[in-house]
Amino acid sequence: MAASLLTSVAALAAALREPGLPWKPFWAVLALVGVGGGAMVLSQPDQVYWYFGIALPTASFTAADGSWQPQMIRLMFPLGAVMVAVRLIIYRSRRQVARDRH
Repeated sequence: MAASLLTSVAALAAALREPGLPWKPFWAVLALVGVGGGAMVLSQPDQVYWYFGIALPTASFTAADGSWQPQMIRLMFPLGAVMVAVRLIIYRSRRQVARDRH
């Protein structure tokens, strides 16, 4: 759960810090999007429910009524973060090629 969320936050920070990246707000929000994943009810830790969906953020929990303790934990594959990483690699590569030509 922590790895999924940290991956998304790292991609968000990288997108926001990249100078000259077009559509920076779009890429920042996309970094937090998760697709598909699993959910686990803490009272039944031996059962994991796999599902397909799209959500923001990539990790979350549902609390029991009247409590802050998690009743269900959900995590998703950080597809948005992967897309942002690929976009940054392409952007940096193109920027390097442009510098080399001049």
